[in-house]
Amino acid sequence: MTSGVDMQAVADLLLQAGREIIMPRFRRLRCEDIAEKTGHTDLVTVADEEAEAFLASRLEALLPGTRTVGEEAVGRDPGLMALLRQPGLCWLIDPIDGTAHFAAGARFFASMVALVRDGDAVASWILDPPTGRLFMAERGAGAWLREPDGSLHRLHMPAPPSLAHLSGVANVTIADRDLGQRIARRLDRMAGALNLRCSGQEYPAMALGQIHWAIYGRGIPWDHAAGCLLVSEAGGVARRLNGQLYRAADPPGGSPLVAACGEEQWKWLKTGIFDP
Repeated sequence: MTSGVDMQAVADLLLQAGREIIMPRFRRLRCEDIAEKTGHTDLVTVADEEAEAFLASRLEALLPGTRTVGEEAVGRDPGLMALLRQPGLCWLIDPIDGTAHFAAGARFFASMVALVRDGDAVASWILDPPTGRLFMAERGAGAWLREPDGSLHRLHMPAPPSLAHLSGVANVTIADRDLGQRIARRLDRMAGALNLRCSGQEYPAMALGQIHWAIYGRGIPWDHAAGCLLVSEAGGVARRLNGQLYRAADPPGGSPLVAACGEEQWKWLKTGIFDP
């Protein structure tokens, strides 16, 4: 265990949260179970809050002395983000990524956990609660898919032969309209672009070879730390458009984040699609 954590123990906790907290609420939420976050257009549900609390206490018990940075906890206390920039280990939790889909009864949501050491993710887990499929990665040890029957499959992303074969996710219009328009004008240079509005679904799709790249205008850590490690350990690359490697400790803004199935493909996208 290069990260120093029991990967299967964390996987079991995430599966338990999905089975006992998240899925029993799916398509059964009442109006009072859904709220808008203060100062944001994002939604939060009782399932988000309960799943984060469940995971935080148990993950901290799994590695005594660790602290937790959870999306919902940061909403109440933004100062918790500073833990990601401090030396040592901390947990990063997104209890339900794609809450708007979850609240609407759509199946495009996920649960994500990352273990961060000295500002960088060293282990990650992404769960698809409706199916029980769970993606795991550990720095230097690879990326894996755990099926509901418990079987494990090593992940390695295929590398399409040209820019014209690449399809992916473009989520930049809010952060950078010029970049979004540039991508739209150049769609005919590649196989296509979409936006699932759920990075916890998009990164696993990349690791499986269903799509080949993603660009995000905001690098919020709970949205991207787990997925960037998954992609990197499956043979891909996750860097800012300015060339800097993505880190969980990065501020949410800055240069757009680009993940791709390989170094060569990342360069094709930068020079052929994203650069002015």
